[in-house]
Amino acid sequence: MSLGTPCGPLDGERASIDLQHCNADGEAAALIQPTVTEGLPVACAFTITNYRFTIRELPSSNEKDKDEHGKCEGLHFSMPLLSIESWSAPRVAMTAALRAVFQQGRGQTIPEADTGVAEASAASKGGAELPAYKLKICTKHLWDVELLLQGKRMEGTGRSLEALRVVQHLKDMPAFELYAKRYKGRPEVEDPSGDADHNHEGGSGGNADEDLINSVEFGWNLYNEDRELERQLCLSPGSEIPSVSDTQRAGPMRDLRPWFRLTRVQQPLNRYGRTPTYPFRIVVPNAASDELLLDVMSARSRARIPAVSFVYLRNGAALARCSQPLTRSSFMRADGELCSMLTNDYTEHNAAPNQDMSKTRAAAAAVVETVAQTSTKPPPPLFDTDVEEGKTSGKETCGSSPVNQQQEDLPRRQRTLVVMDCRPYSAALGNANLGGGYENGSTHYFCDVRFGNIENIHAVSKSFAKLKELIQRFSGTEPKSGFLQKLHETKWLQHIQNVMQCSNNIADSLERGESCLVHCTDGWDRTPQTVATAMLLLDPFYRTIVGFCVLVEKEFCSMGHKFAERCSHQVKGDTVYVLDPGVSASDTEAQPPSQQQHQQQQQLQPSPIFVQWMDVVFQIVRQFPRRFEFTPRLLEYLSTEVYACLHGTFLCNGEKERMFEGVRLNTASIWTDIVRTALREREGKAPLYFVNPAYDSAAAWEFISKRKGCGINRISPNCSSKRIVFWESFYLRHDGDTGSTELLDALAYEHMHQKRGTTTPVGVKFHEEWEKYFNDLIREACEARKREVVEMRNLQQNLEVQRPPQGVDSTSRSSGPKMCHWCHKTFGLLSKFTTVRCSHCGHIHCSDCMETEVKGKKLCRSCYSAHKLNSA
Repeated sequence: MSLGTPCGPLDGERASIDLQHCNADGEAAALIQPTVTEGLPVACAFTITNYRFTIRELPSSNEKDKDEHGKCEGLHFSMPLLSIESWSAPRVAMTAALRAVFQQGRGQTIPEADTGVAEASAASKGGAELPAYKLKICTKHLWDVELLLQGKRMEGTGRSLEALRVVQHLKDMPAFELYAKRYKGRPEVEDPSGDADHNHEGGSGGNADEDLINSVEFGWNLYNEDRELERQLCLSPGSEIPSVSDTQRAGPMRDLRPWFRLTRVQQPLNRYGRTPTYPFRIVVPNAASDELLLDVMSARSRARIPAVSFVYLRNGAALARCSQPLTRSSFMRADGELCSMLTNDYTEHNAAPNQDMSKTRAAAAAVVETVAQTSTKPPPPLFDTDVEEGKTSGKETCGSSPVNQQQEDLPRRQRTLVVMDCRPYSAALGNANLGGGYENGSTHYFCDVRFGNIENIHAVSKSFAKLKELIQRFSGTEPKSGFLQKLHETKWLQHIQNVMQCSNNIADSLERGESCLVHCTDGWDRTPQTVATAMLLLDPFYRTIVGFCVLVEKEFCSMGHKFAERCSHQVKGDTVYVLDPGVSASDTEAQPPSQQQHQQQQQLQPSPIFVQWMDVVFQIVRQFPRRFEFTPRLLEYLSTEVYACLHGTFLCNGEKERMFEGVRLNTASIWTDIVRTALREREGKAPLYFVNPAYDSAAAWEFISKRKGCGINRISPNCSSKRIVFWESFYLRHDGDTGSTELLDALAYEHMHQKRGTTTPVGVKFHEEWEKYFNDLIREACEARKREVVEMRNLQQNLEVQRPPQGVDSTSRSSGPKMCHWCHKTFGLLSKFTTVRCSHCGHIHCSDCMETEVKGKKLCRSCYSAHKLNSA
């Protein structure tokens, strides 16, 4: 079970319950589900720490549970506490069969005929049977666990678990504790005024470089907006930006920097502003002024305006993302103007904002009817596409094409903008009836709207629940029929296929030179899935470990995927923000309109959107194993860690919230740990886990360096249902009969034997220039982190954000609770229990559950237990 699960302790990890052996007083544990044989429990050991719940095999005299690399073999089930959704621990009767399991766990062999004697002896020792409890843990993921616990002390196991897993405030998340313990001996940045060593030359990885990488949380700065935009827009990042009139240097296949810019859209750096779910800066066409962007905010749901995510340097096509339009808004004409700029040619006219927007809009309105009604020919291509790959002659720029020789004083005929609406047509039409919808009408006559047929979060959650039920039903070695039929009925693979097909269509549009605008309802679920996948298919940079970290940080974390809500770990923090209105009762809304004013008052809508996207990426990695530096194990790791809350990367619902809540400053980035592990694997200091030894770095470097294809190296996955497979190595990782091996385990094993003829860790040597490029990028991120820490400390002192009301529980109802939050005793007029509010969590409890006071403050049992554990 759980092949290859790392066993190393985490920073600051301490055990509250550690049952290594069956103790003399009769305490014991047996695993009921999952097991190899259905209905036959297995004696086990388990540990509850401040971070996770771990189940493993009992030690034996000839055990080899850990190999020489420190990885667990056999039974090993590790669950982060924050991934636990619910638990129950009812008392159960002790049967002879269960008692025999516990006796075997103590190393005693009890014949079947002697079980009655064992029962008598057990009863005579204490005069009473030791109590037994059935602990059932339901996780937010696909796996549930059932344990049988024996012993009087085991009665409190469930309550100890509850005290550790229930978090009432963001600052109580384990990510903050892990960071504090990691940098306990020293602050992450000791001397803000000190100058760091900037004399790193070349790609040599000396001790200074290693110390620098191990000293700061550089993962927060792997994604840098300026560096990423420059990497996409030109052949020679770092060079001087050319003039737009220099057709020898500026234009497609050369340099597109004069036509795009990063902007804050006049939003303050110390407040959430009108776009709290967007990053501080977004990429927009240079022709769009900030005034125009502010107008467009009123025409898009949640003020999520079109922002450029990717530019296809070879032909200049742009990939942008946003939320659905508010078709009843009076600012739809401004929105149409911004959308049209995504398709404009790269001429001097489009390299700066229009000075007189009123004239431009009036002229556009004057020709809308004639162009829309008289145009029968298909629009011309965005750029001439008959240029041989690698040519850089200025004659082939868009500015010299015949299309651009039209009269400059008249509005130019508008090219087509492909709009990929990820929703089914019926959902988009339903939203249109509510004020949302899709791009149509006279303001968006140039848009070619297509629908991706990707279902909403509720359909994905329903499918995931069926998949979970299926995995539990078919666990074990007992042969059962109908698995494939039941798998088809879950529709999980169908959802995966729809995302892949939609993403592939987006990549096809960009290859044809057609700019593409992608959105769903609010643009933070289906939109990042498809946009990120399309970028993965086009750019080999994102197929490296560092590049993949950048991709997730850019399209999911930065652009406002609601990790806290979708992963069901959203709690109140020190700040609150108000969203611009969306579409009430849309295909993703589940709460009445009266509850949409405050983020903290919204009904949570969890859905495994990120896990679904990990499955999509797995399907692509499976088809192109030599094109990716990382193995599917990286995807498995991210799929579980997204629920763990051990890193700040997946906390909160957006970039601004992580900044203002102190998450970016006071928690570790998961990208730091991943990149550090990958570096150790490549150097031979750790066994291959994330790094793929079959990766062709030399071929990838030809495109990453822009020597070929202007940095574009398209891969086209087969989206046929016959090529979409069940992710067995992950979904069945805890199954009793798992015989699946990691996709690249055999390759890694073969690689080690070819190198040394042994299974000891062996490094991987990639292309020299490839390694230098990414080592320099990591060092640059380290230096940026050291500067950013100082800036964030100053920012925390100058925030102008709304604060939540003090002493009010955001989840409480005006009518008041009807029962105790802990023991569920009913309150009423004739009840003998008085109601008391816990000063920490704010929940109402009965007087029996509030007998303890700490520093004059009344705490419930759960908060008191957590207080004792934290102060231990």
